[in-house]
Amino acid sequence: MVFIIDEGSEFEAPIEKVWKLNEAHLKDAGRIHPGGRNYKTENISDSTTTTSWETDIQGQSSNIKIKITKFYPLGVAIELLEGPMTGSKFFNYYIPNKNKTGVTVVGDFKSPIINDEAQLRQTVLSFLEQAFKEDSTYLKKMV
Repeated sequence: MVFIIDEGSEFEAPIEKVWKLNEAHLKDAGRIHPGGRNYKTENISDSTTTTSWETDIQGQSSNIKIKITKFYPLGVAIELLEGPMTGSKFFNYYIPNKNKTGVTVVGDFKSPIINDEAQLRQTVLSFLEQAFKEDSTYLKKMV
């Protein structure tokens, strides 16, 4: 298991627009994150959903399932239920800053297929960077 704090990223959008992005993930996940396919979302409660999808990881098809709980306006908690990071838990928290929103990710990450801590850390940080870039691109397209 690797504990990670990833801070310093900032969306070029106010907090209200970042929350609209979180809502857009429910219906537009495939357009926001085009590396996945066959996205399915299920509402568990007003603040909790599960989302599953397929993606290719190192040439292998992999099924991913996550549980997302929203804590408006603070951030979102994410638990990975299926896939190569099963059992990982992290929190994205948002820091309003006028027309921008800082985002910090804090979590415990583990993997049943990646045993080397340095490799796991690099894999997680690469994933977080890609997700941030894709979210930022989608935010720029939102009205």
